[in-house]
Amino acid sequence: MPTILYLSFNDGSDMRITKEVRTLSHYAAVELVAVGTDPSLCYAAAYAHKLHYIPGARASTGTLLRYFLRCAWLLLTRRYHSVHIINEPQLMVLWPLLWFQKQVVLDIFDSIFLRKNRPGNQVLWLKKLVYAPIHRAIVTDENRLTLLPDFLKKKAHIVPNYPYTLSALPPKVRTSGLTIMYYGWLGEQRGTATARNLLAADPNVRLLMAGWLADEPSRTLTQHPQVEWLGVLPQAEALQLAARRADYILCVYAPINANNINASPNKIYDAIQTRTPVIINAEVQVARWVQQHRLGHVLPQYAPINYPQLAQELQTQREAYTFDESLRRNCTWETAESELVNAHGFLQA
Repeated sequence: MPTILYLSFNDGSDMRITKEVRTLSHYAAVELVAVGTDPSLCYAAAYAHKLHYIPGARASTGTLLRYFLRCAWLLLTRRYHSVHIINEPQLMVLWPLLWFQKQVVLDIFDSIFLRKNRPGNQVLWLKKLVYAPIHRAIVTDENRLTLLPDFLKKKAHIVPNYPYTLSALPPKVRTSGLTIMYYGWLGEQRGTATARNLLAADPNVRLLMAGWLADEPSRTLTQHPQVEWLGVLPQAEALQLAARRADYILCVYAPINANNINASPNKIYDAIQTRTPVIINAEVQVARWVQQHRLGHVLPQYAPINYPQLAQELQTQREAYTFDESLRRNCTWETAESELVNAHGFLQA
C-alpha cells in the first residue's frame, strides 16, 4: 500500500486536517506528524496509519526544533508516494529535503504571501523559488485560485473546506436572548473584538466559544460571565451544537491584509449544513455570496459598529434567513474530497 507523509504543524484537532487524513487513509497509509500539548485532541490520529506526535507548545523553540528534526529525518530516510504539507512556512524550512520525494502537495490554508499583501505575480522570483519543489497545490476556493501566481495555477486543485453532510438536524432551541457561536481559530481580529463588544452592548447576548485561543484577549474572553467556554471540539460536535443552540455563527475578519479580505471560512458551509446564519463583514469577498444567498447578516463594515443597534437587529432577524436545499447537498465534504484524492495522484474508481 502506498504511504503518504502528512506534515500538519497542528495538534491534529483541526477540522480540515482530520477530514483530509480520513479521506487519504482510504487510498494510502497516512503517516501524520503533529505537535501539541494534549494528544487526546489529535482527532486525526484515528485515521492515521502511524502518528508521530511531538509533545510541547508550538511557540517553544525546543518544540519547533524537535518537530522539524522529526520531519527532516522522515524525509531523508523514506521515500513516500506523496508528501502533504500545510502552508509555506513549513515548505520553506524543509525545502532542500523535499526534492528527494516523488510528489509534494502544498495545502495553502493561510498564505504567507497574502498575509504580506503580495497576491498573484507580485514578488514572482521569490514565489518561483519557494514553490519550486512542489508538484501540486491545493486552495480552498476559486477566488483563492485567482490569487496564486500564474505558473502555480496550472498545478492547483480546489478543495473547498466543506463539512460532512449533516443528515439529521436537531430542533433549534430558541431563548429570549441572543445566542452566538464563535469557534475555530479565535483571535482579536477574527471575532474576539466583535464578540466582546456585542456582549458589552447587550446583557442578554450569550456566546458559545470553542476552538484554539490565539491571543490573550481571546483567553480573557473565555472568562466573561456571558460566555460558555467549550474548549476544542470535534467538527461533528461543533455542528450539532450550532444546529441546536446557536442563533448565529460569528465569522468576521479585520480587513488588515489580503489573507483576511480573501478568507474562505468553513463557518459559512457549516452555517449551510446547520441552517444557522452567519455574521460577516462586507469587506470579506465571500460576504457578497452570503448576501446573495441570504445566508446571514452582513455588517456594512468591520468597524466602527453601533453594537446595541446590531444586537437588536440580530435578535429581530434571526429567523429571516433561507437555506437552499441544493446548497446543503452540494456544499459537503463528500462532494469535494475527490479533488484531494486526485491531487495526490490517485484516480477515483
